[in-house]
Amino acid sequence: MPSRNGTKPATPSNPVNLPNSLTCLRLLAVPVFIFFYLQHRPGIALAVFIGAMVTDWLDGIAARALKQFTKLGAAMDPIADKIIGLAALGLLCWSHRLPWWLLGVLLFREVCIFSALGILTHTGRPYEIRPTRFGKYATFFLAATTLVAVAQDAREVAVSPAEIALALVSAQCIVVSWAQYLSTFIQLMRKPPQTA
Repeated sequence: MPSRNGTKPATPSNPVNLPNSLTCLRLLAVPVFIFFYLQHRPGIALAVFIGAMVTDWLDGIAARALKQFTKLGAAMDPIADKIIGLAALGLLCWSHRLPWWLLGVLLFREVCIFSALGILTHTGRPYEIRPTRFGKYATFFLAATTLVAVAQDAREVAVSPAEIALALVSAQCIVVSWAQYLSTFIQLMRKPPQTA
């Protein structure tokens, strides 16, 4: 299985390493973020979210610098990103800082991706999980949207045009990335199943 930078590790790595520890910290940040946001302390929640983003950046750097690529890390990293992203977006929609349709579009794409992976696995077709360019754009703009929304909430400012604009750009990137994943799925389904 490819590592998070698309290359195979030369030698097996211990799953208990610095990159994976940083990813675990990001997972632990999720309930902390939820707690402080529900306690109406968006300033602290914002700091926790920024800290989680920093660990996401650092674990990639550490994995490359230390050559510590593991299957566990490759699986945990995107899961941690999705969990904290969905938790933050869900809370912001619940508090009416962001529109519900943004969460709906994101969930629709994620359900489609997991369904496609299930179909590919069930039919014996090999695949590699690689984010598309617009998938990366969507991740960036969703993070930016979340940061701006929580920061505005901390300042007790009403929903701003910037938040709505970022939400629209995020939604567009999500839709385009969904189309890219769909195209990849169709191409993979046209290939014959891999025989055991």
